[in-house]
Amino acid sequence: MNGKTAPSTRRVAVVTGATGGIGQALVRHMIARDYSVILLSRQTGRDMPGVTAITCDLTDTGSIHQAASTIMKDAPRIDVLVHCAGVISPQNVGQLDSTTIARQIAVDLTAPVELTNYLLPAMGRGGHIVFVNSMAAIFPLAGSSVYTAAKFGLRGFARALEQELRPRRIQVSSIYPASVNTPMLSREMESGGSIYNFIDPPQDPDITAKRIMQCCERSSREVFSSVFDKAFTHACLFSMKLLNLSLPTMRFLGRRGYRAYRRRQPPQDMG
Repeated sequence: MNGKTAPSTRRVAVVTGATGGIGQALVRHMIARDYSVILLSRQTGRDMPGVTAITCDLTDTGSIHQAASTIMKDAPRIDVLVHCAGVISPQNVGQLDSTTIARQIAVDLTAPVELTNYLLPAMGRGGHIVFVNSMAAIFPLAGSSVYTAAKFGLRGFARALEQELRPRRIQVSSIYPASVNTPMLSREMESGGSIYNFIDPPQDPDITAKRIMQCCERSSREVFSSVFDKAFTHACLFSMKLLNLSLPTMRFLGRRGYRAYRRRQPPQDMG
């Protein structure tokens, strides 16, 4: 023995939004599969085996750069980068405020672009970048135009990046979850969020986390919750007429689903 420590064979994953509902479930699955996880968050939580937490404000490019520098110093090889962070603040155009616009664009679009740019030199052949996008990247949401614009932009960035990195054998994937039952969804609806979230019952975060985990370990470009979701949303992209004809039915299904969702919620403690 020469006294040197053998390099770790564990796959290294960097995850944003790891303290959210989907992100927490994803980190649990990664730990169970023996990943070494580096999570970025504004809030530092309890230490967990196999997890390194780095404080990072995704609305601040300086903070992103500092976090990326720390990662590159401590983990010179990155196998998986998952952009799971997201924020939505429903507001109608004409009533938008600059702070809300800037925050959504920063977290939902600028931060993934910046972080990918900083960390890409640490990724080699066999690496995988996963963008947790939204159905809003395909299906425009009235009342959430800024979020929709950011997610459309993120889809475009991912598609272009995939072409750039194909010669380097680095995979780029985007996942488009259906509505997920998280605190983010509750906050969205309290602010006047889209009723289309409830056309189907919101999924448990663990279901989406498992799909992301599968995405991290398979060769895939765009992953949807169902074949119907993929086919219908893409059809609406090509035909505004189809979109407009579908809206009344979708609103009806969404309102019915939302009423059912509200009935299932536990009563509020009035004490």
